Amino acid sequence: MLRQAQAFCVSCVRGVRVLSRHYREFLLDPGTLFTLASGLLLIAAILSYPAGLGTSNQVPAGARWLYFLSALVGSSYIWWSALQGLRVGDFTADIPVSVATVAALLIGQYAAAAVVAVLLLLGSLLENFVAARAGHALEALARLLPDRVTVRRDGHDTLVPLDAVRAGDLVLVHSGERIAVDGQVVAGTASVNQAAITGESLAVDKQAGDSVFAGTLNEVGALEVRAAQVGEATTLGQIRRMVAEAQTQKAPIERLLNRWAKFYTPAAILLGGLLWWWTGDPMRAITVLIVFCPCVMVLATPTALVASIGNAALRGSLVKKGATIEALARVDTVVFDKTGTLTAGQPRLVRVAALNGLASRDIVRLAAVAEKFSEHPIGRALLQAAEADGQTVPDPEGFEALPGLGVRALALGRPVIVGRPSLLAEQGLSLAGAADQASALAGPGRTVIAIGVAGEVAGLVAFEDGLRPEAVITLRRLHALGMQTVLVSGDNQQTANQVASLLGIRRVYAGALPQQKVDIVRQLQHEGHRVAFVGDGVNDGPALAAADVGVAMGLAGTDVAIETADVALLGDDLSKLPHLLGLSRQALRAIRQNLAFSLGVLALAVGLTVVGVLQPVTGALLHELSSIPVIANSARLIGTKE
Repeated sequence: MLRQAQAFCVSCVRGVRVLSRHYREFLLDPGTLFTLASGLLLIAAILSYPAGLGTSNQVPAGARWLYFLSALVGSSYIWWSALQGLRVGDFTADIPVSVATVAALLIGQYAAAAVVAVLLLLGSLLENFVAARAGHALEALARLLPDRVTVRRDGHDTLVPLDAVRAGDLVLVHSGERIAVDGQVVAGTASVNQAAITGESLAVDKQAGDSVFAGTLNEVGALEVRAAQVGEATTLGQIRRMVAEAQTQKAPIERLLNRWAKFYTPAAILLGGLLWWWTGDPMRAITVLIVFCPCVMVLATPTALVASIGNAALRGSLVKKGATIEALARVDTVVFDKTGTLTAGQPRLVRVAALNGLASRDIVRLAAVAEKFSEHPIGRALLQAAEADGQTVPDPEGFEALPGLGVRALALGRPVIVGRPSLLAEQGLSLAGAADQASALAGPGRTVIAIGVAGEVAGLVAFEDGLRPEAVITLRRLHALGMQTVLVSGDNQQTANQVASLLGIRRVYAGALPQQKVDIVRQLQHEGHRVAFVGDGVNDGPALAAADVGVAMGLAGTDVAIETADVALLGDDLSKLPHLLGLSRQALRAIRQNLAFSLGVLALAVGLTVVGVLQPVTGALLHELSSIPVIANSARLIGTKE
């Protein structure tokens, strides 16, 4: 028990350090400090005298001062914000809340003033926190580039800082290093994982004449690259710029209360003044301001949103802000990235063709032994396939990696070559009898590898990046909700079409690079659609930011995708998406019901105030009681099932 407590404390301290390091500016913002101070004072007041929330009479002096200080601290920041808005002609919820808190303080309703102030400040705090987190997406992109680069100048290899590299430099990239520039390979061969840019699931073999991108990973081999673009001019640099631009251009969903504030505030003040003039009773005027307090209206939206966010979190989906729920409710088109989103993002062995009488299991085992020391994804897939079949995979007696081509090894006493058919041809093995079978195996989305044993082509193996198990049912449920679905992919048209046909997707875009994905999203928006984009990679970042709602695959997704997106599916489970869309629609209905109820209570309260039935205390009490049905209606969203 003591060890658990110590571990918990250590985790807390580490969390505080990370929070203070990454969000120092946010934590020191005046709005954050005022919100925390007001909220802590309100919590202390409630703990000392909970009944103070329902009445202003017979409250102990200590609790009364705590309620008063909470209201004053929170309200003072709201008053300042309201004044700033008035100076620029911006009528926000700060103005009616300011009037309400002033009126409540004047008649001694300190608890009511404190609750209203803290609720509004917490909403602003959450929005500011999301904005602070968005900046980490760009930091994550920057971490894809190395700090120092090896450059060959005047016949000498020199390690220089990244910002010292210029277009035209010859950059050396060793195995395991990230490529720092966009350019062309002038010498060497290697397997390059460029999923961060193109979204391709398998590493791509590079040789002289091929293009490479900054931020991609050289998994195996060595390359000499002539730099064409460096810094912000690279594809990765453009992705960073597009993410930043999309985040600044994407306007937040305006709150309903803010849209009404320009009419709401003058109406409250005018009605209070007229009532004072007509009755000569200033208490009725103050009561009108109290019952006009937007407390229930303030509760109407955030309570439903918080309940929906809690429901989503319990089911493995992280919704970053309340406005996302409203945006999700209006989505009519879902755009999916293919690799790592609809597919697993990992190659798997799907077919084995034996050519010289050797059994298929033996071919797989020999190839797995030969590839055991390989870092290539194909090698790992062969090893996994052999182990899944219950076979033992000993170490090879000899091993030689042929970067960008395959491997050559001595496996179980036999010379084995595993690689592209061209590699076997170069080694003198004839593929004449295997050409037709290779073509048959090379279906959409597949990679075919040849295996040579003891100087003969023993077999062919085909790998495929399969669909996620839940993809088919997820797409069916989305179609049942009336959603239009769209597939975008960096892969070839044939592969993209095959995946789309399996899932019932009719609109397909293949060979799409990051900027083209953004263009597709904006084209759909221009057609009048509300778009949700679902992706997992760095290359999806700009599209995630440009869409009305960005949804990232949480565990498989990169940090950039998760930070940029509005929603993260923490369990990488696509089947949560239809639930989120249905839940958001229910939340929007609950918000409308809450607002209708609050407006009804407002009309009733004003009517009772005009005829003198309500006094300030009873008016405040009515407002307190009217919040219960609103909270109850919102709370039911927590239990909404899939």
